[in-house]
Amino acid sequence: MKCYTCDQGELTKKKVDYIQLGINLGKFNALVCNTCKETFFEAEASEEIEKAAKAKGIWGIAARTRIGTSGNALDVKLPKVITEFLELKKGQDIIIEALDKKRFQVTVE
Repeated sequence: MKCYTCDQGELTKKKVDYIQLGINLGKFNALVCNTCKETFFEAEASEEIEKAAKAKGIWGIAARTRIGTSGNALDVKLPKVITEFLELKKGQDIIIEALDKKRFQVTVE
């Protein structure tokens, strides 16, 4: 079967590691292109991946929050699920940088 991405290589069935948020969830059935190395996980594997992520407590780590104020500055309150996953502590140093007009990145030092 031809690769869906590059249309050059052939897809081969393999067991491939799936890593989410830096955590290896295990090996799952996938089709891998021998040319561009693109990986396609099958529907059954996707269900297994979701179960593994839920079991490790990393499924759906996202939350909606609002921008508030602190004195003359703006602040962003981080939900507990995110602070626990990142193991953030009060007073810890971080770096905040704009990625574009709609996104910014926080790096924990």
